[in-house]
Amino acid sequence: GAHFADYVLPALNETDVFPIVKRPVTRSDFANVANDCRSLFQAKDDLKNANFHEHLMALNPNEGLRLATAELIIQGFQNGGDILRMANNIVRLKQAENVVKYSAYYKQMEKYLSVYTLSLDNFIAEPAKSFNNFLDFLFEGMNVSQKRKEKVAFKYEEYFYKKSAESPHVTWGKSSNRLEQ
Repeated sequence: GAHFADYVLPALNETDVFPIVKRPVTRSDFANVANDCRSLFQAKDDLKNANFHEHLMALNPNEGLRLATAELIIQGFQNGGDILRMANNIVRLKQAENVVKYSAYYKQMEKYLSVYTLSLDNFIAEPAKSFNNFLDFLFEGMNVSQKRKEKVAFKYEEYFYKKSAESPHVTWGKSSNRLEQ
């Protein structure tokens, strides 16, 4: 059967989309991440029967981060692979946007496809501005007042800051409002 790598490698190796890629990502790269994951997950005697969460709580921070990152990169048992799946989705959606843009069929029907990409770092630094930009994209060409969108965006920003203060997350950072540790 097909391996997760088979689905995402073609898109990840498109240098016109990811110009910072210094070398192609290979199946052996996936194997290396999987091996690192296996070296950490249920490898210690006291964690032989532990679940993922128990590992994250018991491992030292560097090992826990390696395990969590490996799980986000590769696809495990019905989970994981989120980082590469997101990158793959960005590439595929941009390709679909171009197909529609240059298709005589869609031009004739006056149909188009727009893809909105949001930087998480920008969103964390400026939630109201980022959310307002998203609302501008979402309601483009519709009769929704800028004042109404701004009100919703600021309300969301209040909610975002309240939730982040209640439950700080390990990924909170990369923003001028918090020193990284």
